[in-house]
Amino acid sequence: MRWIKKHKLISFLLTVIVVSLIVLVVSVSMGSGGNAVTNFFGSIYAAVERPLSKVSGGISDNISGIFSYKDIQEENQQLKEENEKLKQQITSLTLSANELQELEELSKVLNYNGISGTDDIVSADVISMDGTNWMNIFTINAGSENGIKEGDVVICGDGLVGRISSVGRNWAKVISIIDESSKISFKVSGNLKLIGIVESSSDGELSGFMLDDQAKVSEGDKIITSGMGTYPAGITIGKITKVKYDSNAQLQRVDIKSSVDFMSLQKVSVIL
Repeated sequence: MRWIKKHKLISFLLTVIVVSLIVLVVSVSMGSGGNAVTNFFGSIYAAVERPLSKVSGGISDNISGIFSYKDIQEENQQLKEENEKLKQQITSLTLSANELQELEELSKVLNYNGISGTDDIVSADVISMDGTNWMNIFTINAGSENGIKEGDVVICGDGLVGRISSVGRNWAKVISIIDESSKISFKVSGNLKLIGIVESSSDGELSGFMLDDQAKVSEGDKIITSGMGTYPAGITIGKITKVKYDSNAQLQRVDIKSSVDFMSLQKVSVIL
């Protein structure tokens, strides 16, 4: 009795099985006369079988849900792959847009009459730095086979870079305007009558002086090539950052910040 109390569910199921067997035997022995008893215990069997069916149905639903989850995972993976392809396409379009912007900026720099068409310009990548100071002298991956020759002017979208100093078949060396050997004649963009000379120091800083010691220049004034000497007129050099009068030399001196960021320079164009 104590075991039955502890295992009520098992005892109940065993009782149902035993009674069902008895009913089955009695039904067979009594023939059709046992239909009422059979129906009664059949109802009991149905009552027991119904919750068991629900349990099995729940298990089936869970198994189905597992397979559905796998399908969802596969769909998510496909969506991720498609998303990655779209990102790559967007990146390609962005690069194309950036290249177009560089060309537009370059066209603004070339505001003089020395260019007759696109064949007069060769684009190239910076492939190595040769100077003791950063980007004073560097090498590009275009040369004589592209029509480049010694003395050609080198620019980028921001302004004047320098000039070609030597040329190979598929390379050329560039001396930049921040090299201490560079000297450039310039004009003040706001007043083209104001002329000066800009040169570089050993540390790559640009400075210069005005030919007219009474010239009225201010910090922030934009300076451009004058057209006298190596460089064509109208190419941006940079901006005046400081003005001071040298009483000993009786000259008005200026400090200049180049419009080109030589630390990040990667692409240039050579004017043939």
